[in-house]
Amino acid sequence: MYSELPYQFPMQGMNMNKQEKIEMYKKMADKGLWEVDHPDVRAFYERAQEEGVELVSNNVPHLGLFRAPYSQDLNGVDLAIVGLPMDIGVPNPRPGTRNAPKAVRFWGLDRNMVSYFNNLCPFDICNIVDYGDVEFVDDPYNLNSNLEEIARLYAQFKDQDIVPLTIGGEHTCTYAMLKGLGKDDPLAVVHIDAHGDTSVGFAGSVVSDASLFQNAAVGGYIDPEKMVQVGQRGRGIIRCDFSTNSGMRRIFADEAQEKGMPYVVSEIKRVIGDHPCYLTIDTDCIDCGEMPGTTLPEPFGLFGREVRDIIRGMYGMNLVGADLMELSPDYDPTGKSACLASGLAFEMMCLLADSKSRRNGEKHQTHWK
Repeated sequence: MYSELPYQFPMQGMNMNKQEKIEMYKKMADKGLWEVDHPDVRAFYERAQEEGVELVSNNVPHLGLFRAPYSQDLNGVDLAIVGLPMDIGVPNPRPGTRNAPKAVRFWGLDRNMVSYFNNLCPFDICNIVDYGDVEFVDDPYNLNSNLEEIARLYAQFKDQDIVPLTIGGEHTCTYAMLKGLGKDDPLAVVHIDAHGDTSVGFAGSVVSDASLFQNAAVGGYIDPEKMVQVGQRGRGIIRCDFSTNSGMRRIFADEAQEKGMPYVVSEIKRVIGDHPCYLTIDTDCIDCGEMPGTTLPEPFGLFGREVRDIIRGMYGMNLVGADLMELSPDYDPTGKSACLASGLAFEMMCLLADSKSRRNGEKHQTHWK
């Protein structure tokens, strides 16, 4: 993380006439687009341009999410961005999450590569690649087969000490991710969602986006006593007794809104501490007026900025992976849902990179050539 530059107003205390001030303003304005004042940020932009990164245009199909390099070579990788275009197990006739990775990558080109919040440049502290979208090959229209393929890939990430940031895709996929990442020891989980996802399966499927965390707990991949669920409301809450009975901390949307996000963050840190933790966000945690492009929209939800503040509040925790699921861009012709999702995904990438860099004990730069 770059240190913040102290505020300096170069003309303060100087007795200057109008023309002298204008000349000073001209000197301030006489610099290139990426010649920013912060020396570390400026050095990163210079390096990125030298390595061929197009920093302005949005027509850059050779670059992945947030302009990360595309690669499936995992040697030396710290953080892998993965797309999961799957929506064959949702409980109602609203498919569309298969288009989420493409939409988030499009809007992600409008995000910066450095966080203005804390001057953190994830590409300067971690070797990051966009792995691309998973192509299901065993039996593409079989839910269980796809989940097994995902679990194998994420077990590989675990074995190679790679932190994944996943853009999905139906929430059922998170079960398989937890199965791969939690195969040795159960993970703590921060789950931000309108629904508990600890009910039972449907349509003959044991694992679904209504039951994934119940199954992950029963499988030993997560520790429910180190799990915090935030934002629940509306349909389905009454069917998720497993959450309470297994020891999960449930913070309904009403409680979060009444007590505020600092309280939510304090509860997350109290319950989880420094235990290896996975962050999963279902886009329906956000109010449907702000996030219409989601599989199961719900009213009376959190605001996007509140979810952002939870993510930012988790700095210092031991994150081993994160996902953003259930974006269905086709149901929002304005594009605002995917735009918001890309902003949250960038915050998540910065959080993951910071956590991974601290575990590494050193910085590993991303290179484009």
